[in-house]
Amino acid sequence: MSLKIVVSGVTGRIGAHVLHHALQNPLVSRVIAISRRPPPGIEMHAKLEVVLLEDFTKYPDDVLAKLSGADGCIWCMTTTAGDPMLELEYPKAFAEAFASTMPVDSKRFRYLHLSGGMVERDQEKSLWMKGSMRKIKGRGEVQMLEFAKMNENWRTVIARPGMVVQRGSIVGEASMMMAGSSGSFIRFDELALALVDAVVHGSEELLLPSTLVQRGQQLAREATE
Repeated sequence: MSLKIVVSGVTGRIGAHVLHHALQNPLVSRVIAISRRPPPGIEMHAKLEVVLLEDFTKYPDDVLAKLSGADGCIWCMTTTAGDPMLELEYPKAFAEAFASTMPVDSKRFRYLHLSGGMVERDQEKSLWMKGSMRKIKGRGEVQMLEFAKMNENWRTVIARPGMVVQRGSIVGEASMMMAGSSGSFIRFDELALALVDAVVHGSEELLLPSTLVQRGQQLAREATE
């Protein structure tokens, strides 16, 4: 197996970890990182190509040529602010642009959409905390799932991690001890491992916090054996 994977949001903390672990995965032969600026703190890798975009609603032909033939994407371009452009317009533009490069008889493209543990798809539901952000992210989930329904060669996976913490930090490790396997908290490296694994090997449509932390911890243990 030799896979070509697209990663967005690589200048963010989650995206940077995802990029690192995608490059380390022996089943991934090429990683295309789409970003406004070069990702910091990473040396150029033989597998890596950084594609710089100023506007994530537009994909020129030369960019599409570099993305063409990819087997999957891990979309990490998200924030806790619930920006509609970031959560809705950017992933939609990517999907429409990339789908235009896919042959009719192509193998199914795996698109993983990073969301959040408390996201709400029901736009009518009354929420007492961060309701606007949670609903906008919910609309983003629905949008990408609907896109898959209209494109038979497209598979959307939604990942809903809990709070993401740094391995080795006092607060992070204390949170992990208290949370157990509930998924309320997950380490950056374990989340990245779980996300890459889901695109490489396939996954159920919705990855809930507990599933992500259990899969991530298993993969982290296997990596040290």
